[in-house]
Amino acid sequence: MIALLTEKITADKLAPVFNLGPRSKLEEFDTVTRDQLFPENNELFSLFHETSAAKLLVATDFDGFDHIKSFSDMLQNMPNKRAKSICYVEDVTKVGRAHAFEIWRDQTVLFKQLIEQIIATGEFSDEQLSSCLIKPYANLVPLLLNLNEFNVEQAFKVLADEQSPTVSLVDAVNLDETTLFGNLDKLYKNSSYTSSVAQLIPGLLHQAHGGYIVIKIDEFINNSALWYQLKSVLRQGTLNWQSSNKTVQTELKPDPAPIDVKVILVGDRLAISQLAEGDREISSIASSFIDFSSEFNISEKNIANYIGYIKLLITDANLLPLSSCGLKRLLRLSSRWCEHNNYLSLNEAKLLTLLSYCHQIASTNTLDCIDSDTINTVLALQHEALNGHIRLSNEGIIEKQIILETHGKKIGQINGLSVLEIHGHPESFGEPVRITATGHLNGDGDISDVERKAELAGNIHAKSMMIIQGFFTHTFAKPLPLPISANLVFEQSYGEIDGDSAALAGTCALLSVLAHRPIAQNLAVTGAIDQFGTVLAVGGINEKLEGFLRICELNEQTDMGVLIPAANIINLNLSDKIIAAVNNGQLAIYPITHIDQAIELLMDIKAGNIDEDKSLYNVINQLAEENDKLDDDENSLVNKLKQLCSKIMGKQGSNN
Repeated sequence: MIALLTEKITADKLAPVFNLGPRSKLEEFDTVTRDQLFPENNELFSLFHETSAAKLLVATDFDGFDHIKSFSDMLQNMPNKRAKSICYVEDVTKVGRAHAFEIWRDQTVLFKQLIEQIIATGEFSDEQLSSCLIKPYANLVPLLLNLNEFNVEQAFKVLADEQSPTVSLVDAVNLDETTLFGNLDKLYKNSSYTSSVAQLIPGLLHQAHGGYIVIKIDEFINNSALWYQLKSVLRQGTLNWQSSNKTVQTELKPDPAPIDVKVILVGDRLAISQLAEGDREISSIASSFIDFSSEFNISEKNIANYIGYIKLLITDANLLPLSSCGLKRLLRLSSRWCEHNNYLSLNEAKLLTLLSYCHQIASTNTLDCIDSDTINTVLALQHEALNGHIRLSNEGIIEKQIILETHGKKIGQINGLSVLEIHGHPESFGEPVRITATGHLNGDGDISDVERKAELAGNIHAKSMMIIQGFFTHTFAKPLPLPISANLVFEQSYGEIDGDSAALAGTCALLSVLAHRPIAQNLAVTGAIDQFGTVLAVGGINEKLEGFLRICELNEQTDMGVLIPAANIINLNLSDKIIAAVNNGQLAIYPITHIDQAIELLMDIKAGNIDEDKSLYNVINQLAEENDKLDDDENSLVNKLKQLCSKIMGKQGSNN
């Protein structure tokens, strides 16, 4: 047995350990609001808030995070701005005339009292009236003096009479033209339609006047007309009143409503790109772009902020606190959701669902906190409810309907690692796949991908097959191309295959065939490669490892091994079962950086090079040269036979 090129991963590298400093309990950390997680966004939003000309901000969105509360938290830290409202007063001396005025929202009650005073006495205080108005209106007083107790309800209306002293956010959802832009309603009375100021139905833009409105970009994807209308309002600063019943005309022609609103569009990058495709002006009219990352990077930010955020979620939802072990278990789980040990998930919907279930179980068991056992109980319940596909997979292995060999050695056969994703199923799971190769050193250099020819492979998989071809060209095309002909198959695979994580396994299977060197079946392989044999990181590494352990246990295998890209060590966040298997010597995990290391582990032979005696590449090269010599001998024999035949035919011709 030759010396190994790589060492096994020790158990302490199989799951992340988070340094919390001297603190360990949740109550020892300060509460952190959502906006504090993104200090860089606070600064840009502050600039957007202070710049009166800035009207549109685009922010990346992701599922599970409450962006409304995040922006609300940001606003609380900004210099206060007084909220405004729009008021309409109809000129009762002229048919169809209604004028718009702006008042301070916190003065709405005083303004209405002044209207009542004017109607009752005809007198008012100039000073009080001026304190209600945002700017002077010379024609307002005459309009007010014409009001009386009989017409005031029809001729006077404040569109947003909430008394909030400062600007706020309006969350715009389920939009249509009426909910966003309002409506001039019509009243059917005395066999005819009439309208008055009382029939002005404010939209969300009127309610957000002087403040902010947050809109999901998805609202515009299927109704682009709404976006173009909104863009026109932002440019003009006014909004004309429209009636939902356009076939009926009335005499009322109210002034366009002045609209001073800042719009925040939120959506994922796909939604933003779809909106940009429909309107290429979006990048030029947007005042700012803000990016909310869906993951918290603990290598760049203090982990205490994330724990403070968890404390906020628990406090707001009135849940039981986390114990020290419960906090560490939650951090580890949150990191696994991100598939990276330096990141923690900000999907608060997912976090709150888990913590709410834990709270219920802990309360039932009369616990005063949520510990790691409680979290594990919830995870086990969720797994049992979702593992129907895994049970079917296990049955296929036990009943030998699915062939996966984990004992002995085989030429041209290797266990790759895959992640299965079922449509409509919320979770993926790992499962080994048997990859086989056949071929010979007497061809035109073609490596045939059966999955691709059967139209069961995606574009990334097709690319990986071309990279394998490039690897063989780079390794053996010195001085002549390697004359191979080979087939590569993912056995018992009946759905579409995509991704490049099987490139390393497929290449090793082909090398095994060409060198007539068997591969150890108790080892499994995952990893992408480049044309020079460098092993590259892949996704789903934790599910792949756990899937291989599951299959090996079904096959009663105790000396298992897995080859993974060394770059994936930072992604390892494995179950306690895997960690125990590594500690007990049942499973060895080998991090590799080059295919040469995989060759040594899988085939017990040094990869070497084509000139290095008794190396794998040298064996293949020698076999290729012997094959070329046989071809030359055969060609020489054929030529001699042709020459002899020609001579015989020539003599027969001369005798005739």
